[in-house]
Amino acid sequence: MLLIDLNNFARYPTLAVGLLAAILRDAGISVAVLSPLALGVSGPPREPRTLLWGEAEARLRYATAMSRKPLVTRARAALVARRNPLARNALRKLLAALDAKLARGCDAVLISTYLMYFDACREIASACAARGVPVLIGGSYFAQAEVANEWTRIPGVNGVVVGEVEPQVAEIVRALIDGEALEAFPGVCVPGGRVAGARPLLGLDALPFPDYGDFPWDRYPNRIVPMLTGRGCGWGVCTFCSDVTSTAGRSFRSRSPENVLDELELQARRHATELFAFTDLKLNSDAAVWTALLSRLRARVPSARWIGAVHVTGNRPDGVSLAELRAAKAAGMVRLTTGLESGSQRVLDLMRKGTELGTTRRFLDDAVSAGLSVRLTMIVGYPGERAADVARSASFVEEYAGKVERIMLNRFALVTGTRVHRDLERDHEAFPDLDSVRANHRMAVLDHAFAPADERGYRKQIYRLLAAVHGVNRRPIRESASPFDGVM
Repeated sequence: MLLIDLNNFARYPTLAVGLLAAILRDAGISVAVLSPLALGVSGPPREPRTLLWGEAEARLRYATAMSRKPLVTRARAALVARRNPLARNALRKLLAALDAKLARGCDAVLISTYLMYFDACREIASACAARGVPVLIGGSYFAQAEVANEWTRIPGVNGVVVGEVEPQVAEIVRALIDGEALEAFPGVCVPGGRVAGARPLLGLDALPFPDYGDFPWDRYPNRIVPMLTGRGCGWGVCTFCSDVTSTAGRSFRSRSPENVLDELELQARRHATELFAFTDLKLNSDAAVWTALLSRLRARVPSARWIGAVHVTGNRPDGVSLAELRAAKAAGMVRLTTGLESGSQRVLDLMRKGTELGTTRRFLDDAVSAGLSVRLTMIVGYPGERAADVARSASFVEEYAGKVERIMLNRFALVTGTRVHRDLERDHEAFPDLDSVRANHRMAVLDHAFAPADERGYRKQIYRLLAAVHGVNRRPIRESASPFDGVM
């Protein structure tokens, strides 16, 4: 088997690919991994410290994204395509490496991919088809039928994985190689077939620990191991969130604390590292796991340094009181992320975010007091947002500019399968802000125009917010968190 990693391949190994490698090897199947980074191809840029002209660039990017002028839209699309990490020469390098591996002999190819690499997947599938090698594609957002059906139309693709198929993946691979029907397996969509996702996987402790031995460790800026303690989100209600509708996000399930600690110890020893990035949507979803990290991680990996994301729900502490944040710092946590999303309580309620700004303020003050580097995510352009709401977001950022160290500001994306998408399908009149809606299921989004963006007062507050965010992202982060700078 050849596993091709088309994910965030520039900062640390891809967990899904490492897990597949471990499962297939346990089943007696020979595995090779092809990572573009090994060929000198870096992945998409991830939140670097902004440059002096970063604010002007952000304003330009926002203005072109919001423009309804066809010429501007086409020019922006062309520029985005050129900035794709696998455009032009990079894709040629990848295809040349693939051809060499196919020439040496390969029974099947599995591609784990972000949706931005559609064109690369089409080229890979074409190269494999020319040599009679079957191809299976997998990724988080194929759980949505509209997306899976679009991707199964790629010539040369035998199927798309639309669910958590780990217990059957070795059988699926053998069937793929032998030319047997894949539609018999829940979670595999074939060209022209119906989409029937596999059920969320229970008993996560039964899975092997990911095998990252095939990745180009010498090319990463730091030796960071990705970790996942559970699948899904303990909150799981936010209307905009695509992660809770993705393959592994449809319900919350957790590993046991002992299983997580065992892996941390093994990966630290195996890869001679102390750096870990927890990729959980909400690391404090399972109180037992969160508490174990705070109280027992240092005993298993004494010099561990780690980052993760937490959710602060309403007036409940959720395990992130000042005392617990200090314990997290003592246990090696150096940076935490939380989803602020908006400085307007009205917009947060529209999102069903479940957070209250007063509680969030106390949490941020406590996190900074505990000595942690703090990162926020924010969204603009959510349906119902007005200029006054953006002004409140700008005021919030200005208030915390000396405390928060990174902010990831995103334009609202209407992602296929999210609650807001399904609500829009049921009642378009309930979303008067959204017009010119066009489905782009290849990318799992519905492109749209946001009417308030045409208003001068709204744009004025957006530019104020962009300036505030730029001021934050221009600053250096704490030295303790510097190995994770540029890591989401």
